[in-house]
Amino acid sequence: MHLSLPRSVVAATWIAHSDPRGDWLAPAVEAISGDDEPHRTTGSEPLAALLSRFAAAHVRSPVLAPLPVPHDPAGIGGPAGIAAVDAGECLVCPAALVAVPEVLAFGSALEPGAIVTWEVFEQPSNPPLATPADGRRMVAEALVVAVDALESVDVARWRPEAAEDIAALATNEVPASIEAVLPGQLDRRRRELLGRAARLEAIADLALADDGAAVNVWQADQRGAALRHVVTAARTAMVAASTFGPRES
Repeated sequence: MHLSLPRSVVAATWIAHSDPRGDWLAPAVEAISGDDEPHRTTGSEPLAALLSRFAAAHVRSPVLAPLPVPHDPAGIGGPAGIAAVDAGECLVCPAALVAVPEVLAFGSALEPGAIVTWEVFEQPSNPPLATPADGRRMVAEALVVAVDALESVDVARWRPEAAEDIAALATNEVPASIEAVLPGQLDRRRRELLGRAARLEAIADLALADDGAAVNVWQADQRGAALRHVVTAARTAMVAASTFGPRES
């Protein structure tokens, strides 16, 4: 089972570890873009230029990657909020900048591709600033819910490819696909939180795709609600793990 992080989350971790020389830009662009076509902004700037703008703003402003949903725009208002909810993610320096990746997927399941265009909004925002400790607490609570839901659905039986990742939920092992896109300077606890959150979200999404052992509609609804809570907690943990205070602080 392939595990990944939202592009904005990966971007926030690199911006938080930027350096004045710009040595970080090439590996950051590679990590964020992955197998996508080269990212650009709606103004035709390359991704490196956008990252540099955020790095400059991050000197005096936090940087984070909210993951808004229709009932919770995560403190992102105006046109940026609408775009961010549609995309399900954004990159933010609350004092001045919001960037939203618009993803156009193409290809097949075997050879997927994407054209990614970042829409940039020069506006302030007021997203909640969660801490990694908040994220770890949410993941710990979600794990309790997830274990019950996953056992009743028996995901490991009908999706053998998920069995290893389900077992790994109890460990601090960071999946290789997650390690590969994070900056080397990112502290271990944030890495572990991002890895566990990515696993939790992917497994819950997999379980939501099938009612498994549900015997009636009510049972399926209850299980679905529990798993959606797990997904929300996992995504909130990702945001917490990729929230960084101003560099000058």
